[in-house]
Amino acid sequence: MLETEAARPTFVAWYRNPARPTPASLRIAYQDDSAAWGSLQVDFLVVSRRSDGTLGVSIIDPHGDYLADTRPKLQALARYAELYGDHYVRIESIVKVGDQLRVLDLHDPGIRAEAMEFDGAQVSELYEGSHARDYR
Repeated sequence: MLETEAARPTFVAWYRNPARPTPASLRIAYQDDSAAWGSLQVDFLVVSRRSDGTLGVSIIDPHGDYLADTRPKLQALARYAELYGDHYVRIESIVKVGDQLRVLDLHDPGIRAEAMEFDGAQVSELYEGSHARDYR
């Protein structure tokens, strides 16, 4: 994933967001299936140069669809994108499906809605569907 990001012509830098909730981490609140509150720390923040020369940040969050908290965390990221997406260049959730990385572009209102309404056990269905694309 980092090789793909670094190869983009607009790439400037990346930041590994701390996995633990610290003052230095971007944290997004979510509720799990038992209504307990948790904190999603997205994995990577990628800095890129926009066409006007300014810098922008993207949230790139690879996540395993086998984890119990995958659905509520994806939904929290989708809600965050709905509220704050205009502050970011991209907000993408990535899951490995077979041998391919697949991405959901959470800037897209239709994809956000599909993610927020999903109530299945395995979010891999979303990444295998027509709204996802190969990550490149």
